Amino acid sequence: MATPLIHRNQGRNRATVCGLIAAVVVLAFLNAIGTLPWILAILALFTVPAAIDVIRNPKTEFSLTDDTLSWKNSGQTAELPLTRIEHARFDTRWDFSVRVTLRLIDQSKLRIPQDVMPPHAILNTALTERGVTTERQHFRVI
Repeated sequence: MATPLIHRNQGRNRATVCGLIAAVVVLAFLNAIGTLPWILAILALFTVPAAIDVIRNPKTEFSLTDDTLSWKNSGQTAELPLTRIEHARFDTRWDFSVRVTLRLIDQSKLRIPQDVMPPHAILNTALTERGVTTERQHFRVI
């Protein structure tokens, strides 16, 4: 019996806040040296997703036990028995993020949302311990 894998995440974390503060400092510096306001506005648009995460502070949870995989985020809740999973596919994208797609017994696919995923190496190990076949695909275009 393996230890349950429980991963919780929230939007208001140290990395997001530090990144947002760094972006504001850079924008303030650019403003101080006379950068055109329309350029500052375009650059400021890149901070909007981080600002929304800090303000809303969405909470997510991922759980993997010996018989069930489940997750919950602001838009979706899912619970899936491990017996329905044929295999899990880990795809490394060109931005080095890893997406996990579950192929079910009925040949349908279910992608684990990126905001609920635990670190992929830990998830891969936990799925393997529970008898779920995993496969890795690196840098595929399609």
